[in-house]
Amino acid sequence: MWFTAPRTVEVKKQPVPQPSADEVLVRSSLSGISAGTEGLIYRGEAPSSAAADATIEALSGTLSYPLRYGYCSVGQIVDTGAAVSSDWQGRRVFAFHPHARWYTARPDDLIRLPDGISDEEAIFLPSMETAITLVMDAQPMIGARVAVFGQGIIGLLTTTLLSTYPLERLVAIEPRADRRKRATRLGAHGAESPESLEERSDRESPFDLCIECSGEPAALNQAIRVCGFEGRIVVGSWYGTKPAALNLGGRFHRQRLQLVSSQVSTIASRFRGRWSKDRVRELALDAIAQHTPADLITHRYPVEEAAQ
Repeated sequence: MWFTAPRTVEVKKQPVPQPSADEVLVRSSLSGISAGTEGLIYRGEAPSSAAADATIEALSGTLSYPLRYGYCSVGQIVDTGAAVSSDWQGRRVFAFHPHARWYTARPDDLIRLPDGISDEEAIFLPSMETAITLVMDAQPMIGARVAVFGQGIIGLLTTTLLSTYPLERLVAIEPRADRRKRATRLGAHGAESPESLEERSDRESPFDLCIECSGEPAALNQAIRVCGFEGRIVVGSWYGTKPAALNLGGRFHRQRLQLVSSQVSTIASRFRGRWSKDRVRELALDAIAQHTPADLITHRYPVEEAAQ
């Protein structure tokens, strides 16, 4: 599947690739759509000169059209190169790879999936890693009042993780009623629309911590308005080329608010002495096994209907 222009995707047929000596051939069973990043690419709102992902070999290059993208592929190894251990044959694996039915990869770039995690659950691995990174960067304290802005996949998984913490209050902020209901089922103490949040007094139970993962820059101003003195606002959204016009002349300045960026490709320096990407990934797999997020899937399409 190729992004060829704004709001245009094409599915192209190519010969099934043959693995080189140090590669395996994977037949994909499921490929998850990253609604946030891929939405930006689809709408032409991603900076074309930016690297697709410097940490993932399959996503080398920039975000300029035409490009292949995607990083939530689950499949099975059906062939191995001469230099690859036969132990890989038939293994179910996860790959950070663009949408494709067949592809080759080196074993070091693949993640073996445990038997207890279904294909549908495994496609949430990058999203769960992102949610874990957000929570690590946010560092919620016991008894904290926390708001999570945006209840798409990242927001819902972040809410799920935070629901296991001893917080005074966990509130989901989301315009869609169905997502607000989902958030409360996943452990949020309450859920509000952005409109109802506007009616809240600046001094009414201010939040200690706000996590912004809505993808909407306007949510940042709302977080600034409801965050308490020396509160922290952790931004997990990537806005692409969308400008974020922030109101920094009032509460932000006088309330000494902290604005923190969170990004899943790297680990904050204060954790690097003990944490690695492998450790985060193992934790994400454990969280997936515990919370079984497969019921968050809303739509399924064959690859031939990717344009829909």
